[in-house]
Amino acid sequence: MVIQALLIAIIMFLTKFLDWGFFNIQIRPIWIGPLVGLALGDLREGVLMGAAIEAVFLGTFSVGGSVPSDVASAGVFGTAFGILLGKGTSAAVALSIPIGLLAVLLFNLIAGVFFNFVVDFEDRAVANHNDKLFTAAHYFAIIFYPTVYAIMAFVIMMVGVEPVKSLMDSMPGFVNNALTAMSAALPALGMAILVNSMWDKQLIPFFFIGFILAAYLNLGTMPIAVLGAALAVYYVLTDFSKRKNNKNNPSGPATGDTGKTGSKEMEDFLS
Repeated sequence: MVIQALLIAIIMFLTKFLDWGFFNIQIRPIWIGPLVGLALGDLREGVLMGAAIEAVFLGTFSVGGSVPSDVASAGVFGTAFGILLGKGTSAAVALSIPIGLLAVLLFNLIAGVFFNFVVDFEDRAVANHNDKLFTAAHYFAIIFYPTVYAIMAFVIMMVGVEPVKSLMDSMPGFVNNALTAMSAALPALGMAILVNSMWDKQLIPFFFIGFILAAYLNLGTMPIAVLGAALAVYYVLTDFSKRKNNKNNPSGPATGDTGKTGSKEMEDFLS
């Protein structure tokens, strides 16, 4: 168990290091699930659970310092507990929701206490023209943040699996049935949140096209994804061609109207 807990801690470190620490690349559960499954010796379940958890958090993302849910922690612990408890994707999805919310408390603690201290320290280093001290503090913060999560992951995996297993085993049958039903409904909620955030009248036809392809023509996910990618490429290339033509023909009506509108807006702003 020590090796498995250590591997989960390394995965947590990497996700947090790439997320808020270095590249600002948010590693989603669809990637975290297979990594956790590989670490725990069950890649297939990791892929399935990662995809199921990703469906729940499709429309959840961080904007600036606003973190509605810790998606990385939800993906890591949800998949890990789902595999180790042997309860399947329903348990993984059901556990990922509260875990993601609880992990936000740790983020708020780090961001509210430690990061404020680091920023003040770096400001004083800049005021004293001490570039080396500023750089050292910055890199220390980059390493410290994911390290805290890695330690948390290691401790939870060493201590928390058996209590969670006992809790899940002691639940009545109707509670487990409710969790199963909830895990089936939550992906629809995630999709609804995503659609709400990107809804545009120009995209409405594509939603209906995808629904018809899946519901009436019985096409699988892969052919629909390929068709969607082809349409996206066609749309991007067509839009690029139109913009290029408008740029080469500034006297065109569309470009002229745009220019007039832009000039009027600039005049209103300056006045």
